[in-house]
Amino acid sequence: MARPVSVEFLPVATTAEVAPGTAISVMVGDREVALFNIDGTFHAIENSCPHQGGPLAEGYIEGDTVTCPWHAWCFRLTDGKMTLGDYSSVEVFDVKVVGDGVAVARESRPETR
Repeated sequence: MARPVSVEFLPVATTAEVAPGTAISVMVGDREVALFNIDGTFHAIENSCPHQGGPLAEGYIEGDTVTCPWHAWCFRLTDGKMTLGDYSSVEVFDVKVVGDGVAVARESRPETR
């Protein structure tokens, strides 16, 4: 599904606030989102694991995958899909970096809702 032309991006952090290989929790409007820096590429997913609400920003990062710190459910940062099976996923948000600012789309990608 194509994204609407008028996607609203909200500033959430500076690039310096998210070192490569780490994540932070940010607020995008009224949504808590996990913002990841993977070798200089930023990704954003909902910060709540669908299993029992574990904070994904506090998870273990390996490549483009995050593992929930509570019960080890794993999700790809690129599409939000669970790596251990096709029965769960998390919402994914587009990210823009302009200068040293990082902004995240107010709405998740339609295909991940």
